[in-house]
Amino acid sequence: MRQILLHPGFHKTGTSSMQHFLWINREALEPYFDLRMLRHLKPVVQLCTLFSRKQNPLTLVDMVDLLDEVFAEFPVRDDRDLLISCEGLAGHLPGWPNVRDYSAVPTLMAYLAGYFADRFPDAQVKVLFTTRSSNEWLYSAYRHHLRGQRMTLDFKEFEAQFGAAANLDKVIAEVAETLAPLPVLFMPMSDALRHPRGPGAALVDQMNVPQVVRDSLQVVGKGNEGPSDALWEQFLKLNRSTLPDRTVVNQKKALAEAAALGGWKAV
Repeated sequence: MRQILLHPGFHKTGTSSMQHFLWINREALEPYFDLRMLRHLKPVVQLCTLFSRKQNPLTLVDMVDLLDEVFAEFPVRDDRDLLISCEGLAGHLPGWPNVRDYSAVPTLMAYLAGYFADRFPDAQVKVLFTTRSSNEWLYSAYRHHLRGQRMTLDFKEFEAQFGAAANLDKVIAEVAETLAPLPVLFMPMSDALRHPRGPGAALVDQMNVPQVVRDSLQVVGKGNEGPSDALWEQFLKLNRSTLPDRTVVNQKKALAEAAALGGWKAV
């Protein structure tokens, strides 16, 4: 194995689109690197999200055993690179109950990168974060929570409580300091979106894949950004209503489906 590239997010930075691209093109990419995503890492992600809520170091005592189990179930090849793309490894998206920011990330990356460096001593371990401008990231996180939970804050209230979490550069600097001398890189979402084959291809460009193969990959594009602010206002109104939780969930689901929220479109 020559390179391990760990892509742990951040959330709301094009990660779903990138992972969709990787999965759709997995057969073409299979000769060049092994791919591991959420579907392979669910027990580890559950541990990471728990730690992001509790931030109790004892939460992570099972991390090595869980990773060992993952790689026993999904072995990797010694003669290939490894790409791990899963934003759940950064814990919960800030705004989740009991998660105010990304302060858990440096510790999580220390455990994860340390594990890969120990298990695969002949490989170069790198961490790559995808990023987004603070205002765009914060508004995207807010909309995610409006849809995914019964959040009753308006955006100004959300910004007052969670605005500091949008400083992704600060988190990256803390991770880089924690992991030194391992390389810690970042890729702005705006740069990834300019790639002619979409943001997923920008991630593949970090791997040892021949240009002729990269040029042949199926274009997926980016996730649907959704309709106007009117939909989010409807979500907020439902969240603040006196309707039962199940009714609110069902009505938000119907509104999202009618608006084709979460679909895919070409770049």
